[in-house]
Amino acid sequence: MRDEDKPFACYRDGLGMKIVPRGAAGWRAFGWWMASLFLLVGLFIAVLAMELGEPGEIVAVAGFLCLTGVWTFAMIRWMLARSEVIDLARPAKEPRRRGSRRRS
Repeated sequence: MRDEDKPFACYRDGLGMKIVPRGAAGWRAFGWWMASLFLLVGLFIAVLAMELGEPGEIVAVAGFLCLTGVWTFAMIRWMLARSEVIDLARPAKEPRRRGSRRRS
């Protein structure tokens, strides 16, 4: 996939990373990921609405947190694979050219 066709842009600055949608395809893909999260939350609410008792509620919350963690990891990996990576810290690390230093 060419960089121009990629639906996301990933801005890296040291240890930080920010992935943003680019164009309609990126927003559409992001919308599908958010729809799947809303489905997961709706399922969690439906499970909590049942009479599970305290141990069942603890298991439901723990399961929801685990699934949300897996969902987050999968979304980040999927978006990163379809991102143009822009390293913001890289220009600062490049050495100066020999003749570019000013003398006063």
